Amino acid sequence: MIRAIIAFLASVLAAAQAFFIYTGGKTICFSNGCAIVDSLTNVSPLYFNIAGFLFFQALFWSLLWGRDGAEHWHKFARLLLLAGLCAEAVLVYFQYAIVTVFCSYCMLIFACIVLLNVLSGPRQIFRGIVLFSAVMVACFSLQFGRAAHAGGSLDQGSMAMVVGEKQEVKLYLFFSSTCAHCEKVIEALQEENNCTVHFNPIERIENFTFPGSRFSAEYNPEINISFLNSLSMKEIPVLVAMELQNTMVLRGEQRIRHYLDETCREKKAVDYSGTSSAAPTASTNVAEIILPGLESQRRDACPVDTECDPLPPGKAVEKE
Repeated sequence: MIRAIIAFLASVLAAAQAFFIYTGGKTICFSNGCAIVDSLTNVSPLYFNIAGFLFFQALFWSLLWGRDGAEHWHKFARLLLLAGLCAEAVLVYFQYAIVTVFCSYCMLIFACIVLLNVLSGPRQIFRGIVLFSAVMVACFSLQFGRAAHAGGSLDQGSMAMVVGEKQEVKLYLFFSSTCAHCEKVIEALQEENNCTVHFNPIERIENFTFPGSRFSAEYNPEINISFLNSLSMKEIPVLVAMELQNTMVLRGEQRIRHYLDETCREKKAVDYSGTSSAAPTASTNVAEIILPGLESQRRDACPVDTECDPLPPGKAVEKE
């Protein structure tokens, strides 16, 4: 009976999540990981949760009807649990190896499926371990990340672009919709900017406006996440500045705004000593501009996988 109760509660959880997504309310999640994972799926999160609701409902009724001694319902329930465990193995690998951010709600659903398998007896546990391990081994033996980004450039991760008068300077701004420091940088760009800027979010953003920008609906946020991971960067905003002779990577609101003030406005340029740089090539791609050795600036940057702490009173950023 306890398995039927767990399956029923899990179906209620999935139904509630689907309802919140449909109505546009706050979803059940404890970090930005859910939004990032959801933005990188081909299927809408709404359909994922509807499927989850139907899955746990099928489990609930199978386990309930199996109480009367109908063994075929128990077998069907065990088969469903093994199928769910295999599906979760792929999703766990996707979060670990591709997105590198875990969705707390997804992990809660995964825990429910694991618990139901454990409560189904030693045989089910053994079968579950074998199948889960087999799927994980198969996933780790393939190169999903490289296949997804083969030939992919930062331009393919750009959601919008604004063309500036300084054609010799090309900027890529990596940001999130929940990062207050990122919004401060974007505000600074709106005040005055002579550079060509590409906006590369780490998630899919529905509403984004910037005066004079060209929007592209075909952008791939996964390219931006992969690029930041290649630099071992866990904080945003990040600015990649491609100049004629070198490429620089700047992290943190203050350093980026200082660079914009000196480079993209009518002011004298300064020397950024200590900033990692590399000579650009004619066909710059993600792999060719990986630059190590950057200092951490936690005071003016936001973690990639969690929401940023609110700014002090008087410094909050208004959203449009």
